[in-house]
Amino acid sequence: MSVPPKNNPIWADIVTGRKTFTLKFLAAKILLGRVVRTVSASPTAANVNDAVAQLHAVYEKNAGSPSVKEDLKVIFG
Repeated sequence: MSVPPKNNPIWADIVTGRKTFTLKFLAAKILLGRVVRTVSASPTAANVNDAVAQLHAVYEKNAGSPSVKEDLKVIFG
């Protein structure tokens, strides 16, 4: 499965904490913990977009990893 585009609304749901998933990819888990705190402290559109861009980039960079593939299946089906 390829990484869905950044404009997919599920990315914003993840970084705002509206949707939570049990993730396998450690780098994403660590990054997500930080960006959710940042976005919840200041939920501006710019912060949400920045958080989505960061999370998307981590998944794009590591798209070949088995744990990334599992995460994408869990999140996007």
